[in-house]
This record gives sequence, structure tokens and C-alpha cells, in this order.
Amino acid sequence: MLFRGPRRRLDRPYIAFVGGTETYGKYIEKPFPVLVEKAMRQTCVNFGCVNGGIDVFVNDPTVMEICNDADLTVVQVMGASHLSNRFYSVHPRRNDRFLKASTVLQAIYNDVDFSEFSFTRHVLSDLQSRSLERFDIVVHELREAWVARMRNMLGQIGPRSVL
Repeated sequence: MLFRGPRRRLDRPYIAFVGGTETYGKYIEKPFPVLVEKAMRQTCVNFGCVNGGIDVFVNDPTVMEICNDADLTVVQVMGASHLSNRFYSVHPRRNDRFLKASTVLQAIYNDVDFSEFSFTRHVLSDLQSRSLERFDIVVHELREAWVARMRNMLGQIGPRSVL
């Protein structure tokens, strides 16, 4: 994974920031970790990832170890749509990319051609528009997966974290 710089020394006290596009600071000169660093006079490390979700971080042991060693880790609350779950899988680094529907989701939505989708946002919008009742099943799964994955990530980061 490549993250937005500048590169920081990790042998001195630092605050780590993990999150998606907002943490990365796409299209802006100074993302908020840079502003926090300046205001607090504390080294800040930006692990923001464009279109990243929880999966990007929870599946990267190096980032999790760096966050565990930080004085504090600030975690962006990322959306549930950008993580693999029992119904669909997402790209390992570009978590907004829809890869594949599970056979369970295909059975629930047997009227959908999932090969037409590239992004999770499009899949979820389409599923919601077809049936709110069936979509509630998907929402429940996303909530459960998000809570489990967030607990996993925060467990790896350790007690010095802020959402």
C-alpha cells in the first residue's frame, strides 16, 4: 500500500490516522492530519487510503502494528458498504469496487444481473430500489459485518484509539 506522505519517522512519538478518502485528503493541499500535526506540534502519520474501507487496514498487519505502536490512532468511521461480507466481496485495496456477488445474494435477488456492477454504491442503490424488504436483509448483514470488522481492527490497534 502507498499512502500520502510525507514519510515520517516511527522511532519517535507519533499519532497515526487511518481512514478513507477524507483522511487521505484527495484534492486538497493539506489534509486534516497535517493540520493536526501543525496545531499540536506532534508528528502525525497519514494512512488514509482513497476509497479504502476497514478491509484495507484490518488485512494489513504492518499498518496495524504501526497503529498499535502509536501514542494515539485516530480512526475514521468508514462506511459499511466498502467491506467484504457474506453477500459480496470488494477489491482488497479499492474497497469501493464490487468484485462478486455470493450465491446467497444471487438467490435473494434472482432478478439481478450482478455482472453489470463495478461499484458497491451502484449495487446497493439498485438492490434498494428493487425491494426494501429484501434490502433489509442486506443492511442487517452489512451492520453485523461492520461491527465485527471494526472490533477486529480496534483490537489490533489497541486501547489508544479514537473514532
